[in-house]
Amino acid sequence: MTVDELRKELETIVSDLSSSGFSNIDSAILEKLSKIAIAAGESGMKEGKRIIENLTTTMKAIQEGTSKEESGNVRLTALDFYVKNIPDSANIEDL
Repeated sequence: MTVDELRKELETIVSDLSSSGFSNIDSAILEKLSKIAIAAGESGMKEGKRIIENLTTTMKAIQEGTSKEESGNVRLTALDFYVKNIPDSANIEDL
């Protein structure tokens, strides 16, 4: 998966979660985020991988009732910021 493909996938997920919230978390989104985190790590996007994994962990905690939606919103905002600032060049870690 290329960096541009990762960006597009993440933009879609951020948009979907922003509009739907965390009250009904779909397991398919969690699975998709896990796959994207792996691809991000393979692409050298270490910080992106960390942010995605952090959001995924928090979403699971929200499902289990051990975390609140506000916590998910903070992590979603971090991912949104990261996605908007992914460089187009091959030097990913300059972000």
